[in-house]
Amino acid sequence: MMKKLTAAAATSLVLFANAIATAQAPDTEPVDNKASPPMWRVADADSEFILLGTFHILPPALEWRTPALNAAIRNADSVYFEVEADASDAQTKTVNVLMTQGFNPPGTTLSSMLEESDRQKLVTITRDLGLPFAAIDPMRPWQAFLTLSVQFIVQQGFQPGAGADSVLLAEARTLGKELRFFETLEEQLGLFTTLDSQTEKQLLILTLQDWENQQEMFDDLYMAWRDGDADFIDKQMNDTMRLETPAVYDRLIVKRNEAWAEDIAGAMNNGAGTALIAVGAGHLVGDENSVPSLLAAKGFEVSRYGLDDIAATDNAANDNAPNDNAQAADATDDIEALLENIENQ
Repeated sequence: MMKKLTAAAATSLVLFANAIATAQAPDTEPVDNKASPPMWRVADADSEFILLGTFHILPPALEWRTPALNAAIRNADSVYFEVEADASDAQTKTVNVLMTQGFNPPGTTLSSMLEESDRQKLVTITRDLGLPFAAIDPMRPWQAFLTLSVQFIVQQGFQPGAGADSVLLAEARTLGKELRFFETLEEQLGLFTTLDSQTEKQLLILTLQDWENQQEMFDDLYMAWRDGDADFIDKQMNDTMRLETPAVYDRLIVKRNEAWAEDIAGAMNNGAGTALIAVGAGHLVGDENSVPSLLAAKGFEVSRYGLDDIAATDNAANDNAPNDNAQAADATDDIEALLENIENQ
């Protein structure tokens, strides 16, 4: 199950990734600094939309700006993202949700919800991640799940500020592109805060029970994204969730994909022009519920993009360094202070 759950933190919810990451990422270099993220082309008679599957948290030194992607953002009239993660109040709202909705009622702890074996695993994992158990134990299961997942990814040398969405959003603003967002801050935050108690508890338990396998699974997922292997991404991210937590799959993937496909189809049917769409890779892979598949079913021309039509270059500069985002830094400080205050109570 961890194959999907860690991926959710990396490729699905950029707001939580930016706010929860409290650890300093180690100064590491990826073994292979080149990446070719998966992309699709969706077209009709007068519109061309390029879809990029992103990783919200990436190693800062990774070069993922392919010629195909550079052409797509250069030619785009508008650029779409999941949510306006760089809005002036985005980090403040996210941290406020974590503080006000991410904790159990007084007297209720994660320890009291878990079997002893799972509680012991939670203690061990938090220690290995350098997190105070006293700060994690009062959390609701969904926040504990996200905190553990994001901190694990950061320990691998990945940074939210280096994620494809963060870099492209800043660039699109600089280029003066029309910006569009599929979801509001409140809608994306609510994906976890409104989970029923049994489902959110199951997320944490499955994460704890499969923790020993997460390094290999996360490495495999990241390598598949880096190599543009859409079929493997679908298998690694979505298959297990479809079977073991169908309610989460329906909420995080299916319903959102359907809404986004409707928005894209409406824009293409009612206007003309070009666009780049940058959303988590898990939303674009698969043969049934993915955004490309849903658009193909609506009659649009859909194909993989950037593999053969634009030749790769070995001399691409690494122009996707993380942004100097003071708001993100402030939010990280808030979370660190929160953890310290809870630990000292």
